[in-house]
Amino acid sequence: MNIKKALIVLIIGVLLGVLFINKSFLLMIFSLVLIYAIAAMGLNIVSGFTGQVSIGHGAFMAVGAYTTAAMAMDFGTPFYINIVIAIILAAFLGFLIGLPALRLKGFYLAIATMAFGVAVEQLFAAIEHFGGHIGMRNIPRFFESDFYIYLLNLVFFVVLTYVASLILHSPVGEKYKMVRDSEVAARAYGIKPSKIKLNAFIVSAIYGGIAGALYAHTVGYISPPDFGMNTSLNLLSMIVIGGMASLEGGMIGSIIITGLPFLFSRGNIPMTLIFGALLIVFVLFFPQGIAYGLKLLSMKYLGRPWALLIKKSWSRRAEDGKYVTVNGKKIFYRQQGSGPAILMIHGNFGSHRWYEKVSSIDGYTTYTPDLVNFGKSDRIDNVSIDIYADFIKGFMNQLKIEKAVVVGHSLGGAVSMSLAFRYPQLVSKLILVDSAPVNGLITPEENFPVLEMMKGNVSLLRDSLKGIMPACEDRKILSELVKDALLMKDECFSENARALSRYDYTELAEKYKNPVLFIIGKKDLLITQDMAETTIKNLNGRLEVLDHVGHSVMLEDPQMFKKLCINFVNL
Repeated sequence: MNIKKALIVLIIGVLLGVLFINKSFLLMIFSLVLIYAIAAMGLNIVSGFTGQVSIGHGAFMAVGAYTTAAMAMDFGTPFYINIVIAIILAAFLGFLIGLPALRLKGFYLAIATMAFGVAVEQLFAAIEHFGGHIGMRNIPRFFESDFYIYLLNLVFFVVLTYVASLILHSPVGEKYKMVRDSEVAARAYGIKPSKIKLNAFIVSAIYGGIAGALYAHTVGYISPPDFGMNTSLNLLSMIVIGGMASLEGGMIGSIIITGLPFLFSRGNIPMTLIFGALLIVFVLFFPQGIAYGLKLLSMKYLGRPWALLIKKSWSRRAEDGKYVTVNGKKIFYRQQGSGPAILMIHGNFGSHRWYEKVSSIDGYTTYTPDLVNFGKSDRIDNVSIDIYADFIKGFMNQLKIEKAVVVGHSLGGAVSMSLAFRYPQLVSKLILVDSAPVNGLITPEENFPVLEMMKGNVSLLRDSLKGIMPACEDRKILSELVKDALLMKDECFSENARALSRYDYTELAEKYKNPVLFIIGKKDLLITQDMAETTIKNLNGRLEVLDHVGHSVMLEDPQMFKKLCINFVNL
């Protein structure tokens, strides 16, 4: 969760509170939902993200609740001092319970944490100063108004969610996941699983302690059963139902586990039966939780209307360019400058716009077409690298370009190789930019569902494009590239990847004698340096590796790209 999302959640929460400002009972339920969501979030850190089973998390809430309540009632100290002490005590207790986790795993760790939770509950029940089994009454509340209490709990929830997001996206958070997935692999990377487990238990305990402190001053009454085994199991149910290893899972689970008893309070169905049935249903049909199910639903279907709207509006937008007809199909292109021809061919999910920052080269005429099936150009039925290359050949013939320096990026690199190797008289020099390799690029089968999702999910498409060019900070052009990508023919989201796996130009490459330059970014997530070396060893050329860029140097460092191109072309 970034600051923008945190503010949105805060605003929605405030509006919800204002809507029910005169409903004290509902505001109290909302506050409890937030408090248990905080505790569940902490449990998710240690169980969902770090993989350590804990069935005694209610004990940390008890420490936070009894500490702040006792400090407020015995010494009259303000809450901000009390909660700091509660955090320290909860963290210390988290350290103590984390110690067995260094040696225990699975079922044995679950039993140990369960015993810890029962022991803490019985300890508070045995201390008369804390009211024994009856508990502590008349604990000072934050405010007289339930609305203000709700707002305070809301602020705590949003801030703690933001902090958890920072932790989980930090190197420490990555180590949590590595320990969860494989302790052996984590050790191989120099990580000490014992240290990471202790860290996770301490952070988790702090969240539980804060939740307990908020609970005490929200309800005004606490007793040992409020933090007993039933509460610990409810917290575990929240993250299982809501979503393990998900920041949203705690809130979703809290809404269900905390809110349902009030919804069915007038019925005769036992809540244990309802919760048991829910757990069975969610484990069977949502094994990764509701949060994951909702996210998958959103990625697959909910974004489609928005993507379709953007696609329709962007396709009608007037572009500064020209059209030429090749084999009955219109190809859109831009032309700039005068002099010998440089033809720039874009990659998958691309358009002429990928070369927008580098298409002005003094002394040369640059052509940046949209391939058929892309951008503003017409669609064709068959998807093939050679067919794309044949249309580029026809494009050159129509514009009477006898010979050109050809630049190909990604999929466009494969098209450029097909053009150069089969029609060498048309290509004087070849520049491959993070190009698909000479022997084809195989996409793992499990990636195809994700490729299909991109046609109806703008956010996923944007994140994917941003991910392959980490050094590009131009948000405006990124937004335009995403819209251009949506214009690609629907079938091509998958079929272009399959077309890249169907060619092998190794034998043709050995016969090509014209100069070749292969530019690759060290941070490229798609094309490896080994792939580039495999391609260049069959050609009369050289490899240029750039340490600071990813898959698209012409967008990430346009000046460097132009410098390399001009130096190579002028050789």
